[in-house]
Amino acid sequence: MEKAWDIKIRLLHWAIALTATFQQLSSLYMSDPGTQYLFPYHRILGAVAALVLLFFWLYSYAIYDLKVLFPWGGDGRRAVVREGLGLLRGRLPASGRGIGLSGFVHGLGLLALSGCAITGMIMFSMIPPGHVGPPADGIAFTRYTLQHKFFGQMLWLYWCGHVAFALVHQIAGDRVFGAIFGFARRRE
Repeated sequence: MEKAWDIKIRLLHWAIALTATFQQLSSLYMSDPGTQYLFPYHRILGAVAALVLLFFWLYSYAIYDLKVLFPWGGDGRRAVVREGLGLLRGRLPASGRGIGLSGFVHGLGLLALSGCAITGMIMFSMIPPGHVGPPADGIAFTRYTLQHKFFGQMLWLYWCGHVAFALVHQIAGDRVFGAIFGFARRRE
């Protein structure tokens, strides 16, 4: 049985999964004039997602988890390369918390999400509450919008890959859903 994750990580994962998924899905429909009503929800939930992400970064720093998310040391880089080559040969890397490909890809996903959050919060601050027209500095706003879309596209790649590999691990018998979402009993 897969070991359950720490309750704080599970709660942060739930919050990120829900807010980021809403953000990604709502972004698909916001360019249609008939769906502009989604924009205020996207803005507010984006601010919530940014706050949750900040808590995630602070917690990851506090528990010394950054070396798992960004394995820049020699051993970490070798583990990422070894597991990446193994994946190309059909060997699934281990699931769970550990230095290697899984942690590294999670780190990349957090960077994409952070890019969305930072550019989104900058744009949020450029539009006064209740304002319906373009912001005062339309050129800067357009620049941030393009950057926000770029990070959003990177986040789509991460999101699809993350869900796909979680499904593959689950099918392979790793019970990752129970471990991260709290359905597994905790083993010590």
